[in-house]
Amino acid sequence: MPEHPGFDLRQIDDRSIVRLRVRPRVVDAACKALRLPADALQWSGEDPRACWLGPEQWLLSSDAQSAQEIIGRIDAALAGQLYAATDMSSQNACFSLSGPAARMLLAMGCGIDMHRSALEPGQCVRTNFANVPLFIVVVEGSNFDLYVDRSYARYLRAWFLRSGEDPVTRDSKHCKQP
Repeated sequence: MPEHPGFDLRQIDDRSIVRLRVRPRVVDAACKALRLPADALQWSGEDPRACWLGPEQWLLSSDAQSAQEIIGRIDAALAGQLYAATDMSSQNACFSLSGPAARMLLAMGCGIDMHRSALEPGQCVRTNFANVPLFIVVVEGSNFDLYVDRSYARYLRAWFLRSGEDPVTRDSKHCKQP
């Protein structure tokens, strides 16, 4: 993506992504065994990172482990339980978005309150962004991981490029938040 003074968007190509779904009665055991976040809109861990997708559902992602290794770990931790662990690495594209204009760009594309006080590091949310489903993970203050169906990756990249031309996103005084 061309240089922009307010944000940097780069695609992360080799990230392993696994979607885990468990039965309601297994949620507590799964959270304990796999260190999954039990609270809504939260993520935990480093590698793999576990993001809450919904009741009984998580997205696990890793830059160091393969999807099969993550699924193997799930198999060992949840032996004897009924669950579904699916490799989503080929289906989803992941982007890293960072910079002072990142929150403003995300706010321009969705109805989520992107202010730092409303969406903090350690949180994640699913939303309809620029007319496509997007999963946003707040990694740090102005660093985000974005997960989108791979078929929308090109559209999403083009959307950010066009939106980055907006004078507001180029003026850093508009992009700074307390």
